[in-house]
Amino acid sequence: MEAIPERKPKPERGSQLELTTETFAFEGKAVARREDGYVIFVEGALANEKIMAEILKAKGSFADAKLLEVLHPSPDRREAICADFGICGGCSIMHMNYDAQLYWKKQQVKEIFQRIGKIENPPVLDTIGAPQREFGYRNKMEFSFSEERWLLPEEIASGDVADRFALGLHVRGRYDRVIDTTFCHISHPIANRILELTRNFRDDHKLRVFDADKNPEGLLRFLVIRNSHLTEEVMINFVTSHYDEEIMQAYAKLLQKEIPEVTTLINNINTKRAQIAVGEKEYIIFGSGLISDKIGNATYQISANSFFQTNTLQAEKLYQVATDFADLKPTDNLWDLYCGTGTITLFVAPKVKSVLGIELAESSIIDAHANAVRNTFSNVEFVSSDLRKALLNPDLLSKYGKPDVLIIDPPRSGMHHDVVREILELAPERISYISCNPATQARDIEMMSEKYSVEALQPVDMFPQTWHIECVAELRLSGP
Repeated sequence: MEAIPERKPKPERGSQLELTTETFAFEGKAVARREDGYVIFVEGALANEKIMAEILKAKGSFADAKLLEVLHPSPDRREAICADFGICGGCSIMHMNYDAQLYWKKQQVKEIFQRIGKIENPPVLDTIGAPQREFGYRNKMEFSFSEERWLLPEEIASGDVADRFALGLHVRGRYDRVIDTTFCHISHPIANRILELTRNFRDDHKLRVFDADKNPEGLLRFLVIRNSHLTEEVMINFVTSHYDEEIMQAYAKLLQKEIPEVTTLINNINTKRAQIAVGEKEYIIFGSGLISDKIGNATYQISANSFFQTNTLQAEKLYQVATDFADLKPTDNLWDLYCGTGTITLFVAPKVKSVLGIELAESSIIDAHANAVRNTFSNVEFVSSDLRKALLNPDLLSKYGKPDVLIIDPPRSGMHHDVVREILELAPERISYISCNPATQARDIEMMSEKYSVEALQPVDMFPQTWHIECVAELRLSGP
């Protein structure tokens, strides 16, 4: 009988180890094991590499470490094209070949459904990728202003840090520190031009950044850029702490001269301490204050603060998978749970008899109604309601009829257990469950296993270069 290696003490913080990684885990870390089986998660490493790593923190059963040196690289490793890679919180796996990104996302869904969903052989399909839009795919970018720029080691060494202004993205895991981003590879190319123009505008006008404690008189807060895949319209939402007409008009004049592709400029005013790019008041400086885009056969008007899928082309693929898994029929009564602004609801509406979208946020339901009217759908209804109380409501069932099929697209936290219980009592024949978090999706589906079988699991890569995974599950009623 083979002897079990004696468990060593957990590694000390700051200690350096030579490791060989075995696999790649959810949230973008490689997994290595000491000879005694102790697990070490290494940020920056890939599977099948020999590396040197430094322990950041250690617990009884596992440790987190950072990559110091690659001694023998994985064949999946490539040079990241972004100068801020490893610092910026946006792209965590840009150093991995794209085919490998798709492979590991499939493997992670499989492992999650084995471990959390209690399915021995999960029916996971190959990840649907975006090889033609591996970069430049985001239709919305949110950049932050700061006067405490994240300093690089060479800047600290030089001592030349008089001006610490930044306009850019956040440091990974640090929402209080901003990188001075000069180029983002996953944003639409026009966003980088707007970023440079805005930085120069700030310099020319000597504008200050708002800080509730250090500089409450400062103006600048966020720069949000949105673009339409369908129409190529471009929206800028300049979020400030107060309205300064002179500055806004000067910025508008410069934009219209240098980047005429910008079709509308909006100024949101956020006077509160909360660091969010949404204001209590909105000024339309020029243009309509809206852009429009299309998913499937439906066109959507997008305002500065409304939700819209960040990757338009992949969203259409995601919705098509959900539609196929739902096996829709012209006689179906479909309910779309967590419907948001109705993008999925309208995508499936032409294929069924009727659709009911249910969502808690009243503002989203208002947008959903407007989208349905704009697209002249007559078989769609929307209800604002807490799903924990809605699904078995006799009035709702009497008015809209019991659903034949559900499409579910909850937030990252998944479904409340009361909603799962209601779905089990409602027992529709077919369910198509979309999730941006396979872990909570697997948890929910394990609770539903008494009545539902998992026919297929389809990962869809909505966010290339990141560890995020969208997954669609096809569920069929199999129990009593």
